Amino acid sequence: MSKLNNATKLLAGLAIGTAIGAVVGLLYAPESGADTRKKLKKEADKYKKDLDKYAGDFSEKAKKAKAELEAKLEEVKAKLAEQKDELLAKAEDVKGKAKDKAKEVKDEFQENVGV
Repeated sequence: MSKLNNATKLLAGLAIGTAIGAVVGLLYAPESGADTRKKLKKEADKYKKDLDKYAGDFSEKAKKAKAELEAKLEEVKAKLAEQKDELLAKAEDVKGKAKDKAKEVKDEFQENVGV
């Protein structure tokens, strides 16, 4: 997740820097205002398309990472449920053995003490 965030920040920084550089370059170019505006619009449209493409790529990667994370979470949940069932079965077994041992001790006590 951190890699995706860093990549997004890098991409945004590059896009913004490139756009600012293009605007400054066009503003200082020795052309008419109409030509400069056309070039600015063309460059802005180009960067918008690129940004939309990269945003879509990152969105797809984020969706894939989310799906993988959800699958792993389900796998962990299933393992935990299985372990819970095993532990409950062992606890019931120990409980049964403890009851049997307690009855044994009680019977032995009564037999020896005569109560």
